[in-house]
Amino acid sequence: MIKHLLEKRLPLFLEFLSAFRRYASYIQEIIYGLLLILFLGAILIWRYENIDFGDAIYFTCITGLTIGYGDITPETAIGKIVSVGIGLIGMLAVGLSVAIATRALNDTAVRHFEIEREDQAS
Repeated sequence: MIKHLLEKRLPLFLEFLSAFRRYASYIQEIIYGLLLILFLGAILIWRYENIDFGDAIYFTCITGLTIGYGDITPETAIGKIVSVGIGLIGMLAVGLSVAIATRALNDTAVRHFEIEREDQAS
């Protein structure tokens, strides 16, 4: 079982990670831009909601990932508007991550089936 994992599955996983990194590098400027906007949102939340900066980063991550625990909520109108923006930008970032992972997984699966076909032909 362990041998199978190390010989067959680990190389496929590493291939997936390589493909993910490659596809992410094609749009790295967009990813950095979205992360910068989220960081600016955290600064605005920190400034206008009078919470600790760490809590503002936490709030931005939870809101951007659309988890929304509700333990920190905006009280001001500007904070609420910024929170909606953080949520929208977060959905874009998560959507891009899922799209990249899907493409990388597809490439890995195609490669896996090619290897299986070659092994069966031998």
